[in-house]
Amino acid sequence: MLQESVYCKLALNGTAVQGIVDSVHKNKPKEGLVQLLTITEKQYSKMDIIVGTVKSEILDSDERLVIL
Repeated sequence: MLQESVYCKLALNGTAVQGIVDSVHKNKPKEGLVQLLTITEKQYSKMDIIVGTVKSEILDSDERLVIL
């Protein structure tokens, strides 16, 4: 999963890609949208990943300690 509702699947060759595409067509949801994009491993490796600071709502300190 690259991000929520975005998935990536590696295929070794064009025949495998076609098998995956056929499988998705056979198992398509009754509602919703599925989009497929086929790219090469070389194109995938050139992906630019930009990440900002991660904000966490989880307290990871003694503040979360509750003594009963």
